[in-house]
Amino acid sequence: MLDVLSQGGMKLCDRVSRRTALQVGSIGTMGLGLPQLLASKAAAKNDDGSGTFGRAKRVILLFMWGGPAHQDTWDLKPDGPVEMKGEFQPISTNVPGIHISEHFPHLAKHADKLAIIRSVGQEDNNHSTGAHAGLTGRRHELKAENFGARDTDFPHFGSVLSNRRPNQGGVPTFVALPDIIATTAGKVTPGQGGGILGRKYDPFHITDHPDEPDYSIAALKLPSSITNRRMHDRRNLLSKIDDVARLADRSDEVYAMNAFYQQALDMVISPAARDAFQLDKVAEEERWRYGWHTFGQSLLLARRLVETGVQLVTVYWHREKPTIDSSWDTHSWNFQEMKNRLMPSVDRSIATLLEDLEAKGLLDETLVVWNSEFGRTPKINARAGRDHWGPCNSIVMAGGGVPGGQVFGASDKAAAYPTRDKVTQDNIAATIYHLLGLDPESLIHDRLGRPHPIALGDPMMKLLRDECPPEQAVAPTKVPAATPMSDFRRMLFERARRYLVCEFGNAESEKEWTLTGWGEPVGNGTNQSRALGDKAATAQFVPYFFNHFDYGYLVIRLDKPQKLDELKLSINGKPVPLPEDLTNAAPQRLWQIPIPPAIVKSSTTFSFAVTAPNWNVTDFAVCGDHIREQFVARYEV
Repeated sequence: MLDVLSQGGMKLCDRVSRRTALQVGSIGTMGLGLPQLLASKAAAKNDDGSGTFGRAKRVILLFMWGGPAHQDTWDLKPDGPVEMKGEFQPISTNVPGIHISEHFPHLAKHADKLAIIRSVGQEDNNHSTGAHAGLTGRRHELKAENFGARDTDFPHFGSVLSNRRPNQGGVPTFVALPDIIATTAGKVTPGQGGGILGRKYDPFHITDHPDEPDYSIAALKLPSSITNRRMHDRRNLLSKIDDVARLADRSDEVYAMNAFYQQALDMVISPAARDAFQLDKVAEEERWRYGWHTFGQSLLLARRLVETGVQLVTVYWHREKPTIDSSWDTHSWNFQEMKNRLMPSVDRSIATLLEDLEAKGLLDETLVVWNSEFGRTPKINARAGRDHWGPCNSIVMAGGGVPGGQVFGASDKAAAYPTRDKVTQDNIAATIYHLLGLDPESLIHDRLGRPHPIALGDPMMKLLRDECPPEQAVAPTKVPAATPMSDFRRMLFERARRYLVCEFGNAESEKEWTLTGWGEPVGNGTNQSRALGDKAATAQFVPYFFNHFDYGYLVIRLDKPQKLDELKLSINGKPVPLPEDLTNAAPQRLWQIPIPPAIVKSSTTFSFAVTAPNWNVTDFAVCGDHIREQFVARYEV
């Protein structure tokens, strides 16, 4: 962490400590690169009569890392080939003719704000280079995976803004959260920072997940012993940085120190910048409205940041753990993952963001963009998944001058290829810059002074002139109402994390498990329970089991509190030792039993056997991580 407050450490001849100089010089390496904001705003030019040039004063870019299946979200094909169309059905929206997935019920109420672009195609099936195109508007010179970000990458939209239209006074121009995206192999994805412009145009990175109980941006907290006046007085340290740099190699990293240090001080001093990050001051119900999970809380934080003057916030889809793929890369279990975890968490969160931006009078000047590196294959693979597919994808825009209630372009009956108005990420970038009031042909200069146009495509003027009304199609068949969820399943659903569940009384849930030795169901609806006794009862998961996913806990809910001391458990035929703190604990209704990782990783099936006299089980689940008390309390399980 950058230490701008310390007085200690060995002093150099100019009274700046060696420790401070080294910390300032290394901040970019820590992923907290803060951009130097020097360039002035470019003059606006004519916009071909659309009235949209420069309408967007700020951007929230939602980058769905992994590549969502466009044919299961925004471009469903209910009449397409059976082997391709998938399990989901389209639903009507508040705009006649616009139909989206049944798992976007909240967004369906906001279709009048959305411009759905169904004809985006690029011949790149790689996460790394596909993401570079989506984040910069530039095809990468490679078509490859796992090579890592380089200083020859084209800069992110936010880095261009930082270069051309920098903020002043403590609020950063460009913020990225809640992760620095990388491949499963750990290679940082290109296109997230300054690239050819240099590290000083990297975003202010927030790599803490804002839903975590201990979330804080510690670098922005002013210690109680330090007043704003004292911090202002310490700005004279900045005049020392250039002298320190003379003692070191005059590389780009060293020259970037001054800009990083300047903004670090500005943000510590600025009340607006500090307050925007302090989600603990936000009312709990507002936090629950967005969803108390990483993506939902990231959108809440993004809204607060643009309200304070941040010009561009990128919210990346995140990993739950660094080595576990919890992204939209659904090579396996596409439909299970989409309906249980991925789509519900973005549906309500984005709908809430749009509602709040509109209510605050900010939506017309705030461009919200849904983008990703590619779409997914029309054909469903043997693991009930879809693979990478560059030739066709859907991107969505809202606000910022984009007329809503539109559908731009179209794809064929399998959502495999665009059939009308094909565009690429070059056009998406040009449209974003146009809305921001930057001529797509305007130039940035790399560190060697060479000029580069910020975009190579043309803006989608047909979209911006509101010339893309949806086709008047027959309303989709009404989707049958889902079985009501128990409180237990609602809790799992709202966490937006991966889970397998058996909810007694829900036939759809029970059919995913082969149950042997359990008592007959007692009770009504989703309040049913099954008895356990002196002999082992078993449960085996029926669908394809993908052991790469994270399974850390077996969670069992009972109809009344019981102790754990008489429980005997085995998973995949191997005994599971019970932690002493659990066996000695007081009676509980909800038990979360840790699963030894090796048991799951070594098998392509999942089953468990349990013996527990006098237990009546209402539900059980397998989760990746421990369920927090705030969820247990909210859903009274």
